[in-house]
Amino acid sequence: MADLAKKDETGKLMGIWGAMSDLSHSFKPWEDNFTKGLYLAGVEVTDGAEAPEGWTKWTIPSFEYIYVKNESPSTFVDVINYLKEKGISLAGAVHDFNCPETGQGYIFFPLRRL
Repeated sequence: MADLAKKDETGKLMGIWGAMSDLSHSFKPWEDNFTKGLYLAGVEVTDGAEAPEGWTKWTIPSFEYIYVKNESPSTFVDVINYLKEKGISLAGAVHDFNCPETGQGYIFFPLRRL
């Protein structure tokens, strides 16, 4: 799997993802106030990559996102509350991204399906 992962020009992984979906595998937001859903930790791979035996490959639909640095345990709730205050609805499930180079975590909030 490692040789199928997307890498930068120096050969480092482009990122480590926490991909999320609702229980129907439709990539909708998690249910019951964001407490029930599916989570898949993994790496981004090339389009034609096949998952190794025993692994699962998720192809996530394209969305337009806003993203924020994950700087505290309240970051997710703070952004959800901000979106509600602005009348903005999520178009899909939220995803986590961790930059291997810096260790910084980000949270991606989908606003519109492309």
